[in-house]
Amino acid sequence: MKKQKLLSVLFLLATLSLQAQERDVYSLRLDIPLVDYPQNLSLPGHFPSMNQSLEWSLDVYELGFYGIDALGNVIFRPGKEPSSRLGNLPNQGLKYLLGLGFSRYASELPIPLGVWAHEEFHRTVLGEAGIPSKNGNWLFHRWDGTVYGVSDEALETLKRDDPSRLLYSYVAGIQYEVLLNRQISTGDFYHKRSLPKNPLLLYNAWYVYNYFRFSTSPASDSVKVIAPPHEDPDPALRDYAGADLTAWAFDMFHPGLPYTGSRDPFPGGEGVNRRVGFSDLPSEAQDYLVSQKWLSLLNFLNPAIFFVNRIPLGRDFSFNFFAQYAPTHFGNDIALFVPVKYRDYNLLFDAHRYGSRTAAGYGIGLGLFGFRLGERLTTDLELDLWNQPVSFLIDEKQAGGALSIGPTFYFSKTISAYVRITGKTRGWQMGNPYLDRNLSVRVGTNINIRKPD
Repeated sequence: MKKQKLLSVLFLLATLSLQAQERDVYSLRLDIPLVDYPQNLSLPGHFPSMNQSLEWSLDVYELGFYGIDALGNVIFRPGKEPSSRLGNLPNQGLKYLLGLGFSRYASELPIPLGVWAHEEFHRTVLGEAGIPSKNGNWLFHRWDGTVYGVSDEALETLKRDDPSRLLYSYVAGIQYEVLLNRQISTGDFYHKRSLPKNPLLLYNAWYVYNYFRFSTSPASDSVKVIAPPHEDPDPALRDYAGADLTAWAFDMFHPGLPYTGSRDPFPGGEGVNRRVGFSDLPSEAQDYLVSQKWLSLLNFLNPAIFFVNRIPLGRDFSFNFFAQYAPTHFGNDIALFVPVKYRDYNLLFDAHRYGSRTAAGYGIGLGLFGFRLGERLTTDLELDLWNQPVSFLIDEKQAGGALSIGPTFYFSKTISAYVRITGKTRGWQMGNPYLDRNLSVRVGTNINIRKPD
């Protein structure tokens, strides 16, 4: 225990030291995507797109941590001199605990935060398949963490005609938490923060693991029995998936079984019981799901969770790294990300292993962010190349990639506007609901507030 406390103090002191060396420290950074074509035209409800859900929820988290930062400074006034760093531990400790509580409990509120965006990721994939739905964690609908408004017949048709899209919809929610951590880890690395969102990184990693833990436990079987009496007799008003991960494993191992013919009848109502318990899975699917639970622990392999947002190697060079695991419609994606800062260059290198039941493909990614083209103009460039399994049970792969360019114009140091154009081939890209070729254009604005000197 003493060693753990000492390690935490050392990490915290290292973080404070790095912050002191930074020229610009930000207290608030908002990315507000206003238009996302074609999703804002093609989705049944038009708004929000997958990226809008991600960024809007991150913006609300940003505002929450901005408030926690201010509150912590009122309760424990921080010192600015190097000699005061040890005295700042109560300030930093209070902020961390408040941030962890905010991440854990506020995420469930029916506003654009974690659970809301998790459900929106489900809805976006369903929407691109032409299936309208509603978010059951939205202030103006209901507050129960579901996606509803989908009929059994629609799910039957989707599994028959486009099983990959159905499987993608199941795991898109978990992919939100993984992608959010990627955004936070890289964003807080490139731009030093007065209060990094490290507690949120910890919560999201725990959320993914805990979902797998629940799905591989007898609790998933109990919920399958306990929940139906509290659900609506109308199938369209029930959650479309139940437990996402057991539904994913079941349909991934049984792609040829009809959706309604492979589920139990709904007790006391119409249609089928969409919930799948762990014991409903064949033994090989159970073993696979358990293995994915252990792989999800890779999401904890992130120094930023342990207060290290940047590792300096000299005055002009610093880096960090983090691993990520995400379930996909063909199996999983295991990735290593290495953000690098060299002088004024913000770089990102990533490598991926895409695994199906028996096959594996690989991918790489390169990114350059905030590259200055002029006094008021910068651009982001990202390139991803992949060779991915086509599906879980077919030993066939497809090569492809994506290219993104995003110029940003600065009206001032605080306000800017951007356009981001992304083109991709066939294949899966986290944060993109399209499995086919696609060209997307996003337009938005940024608000960046620096910490006063």
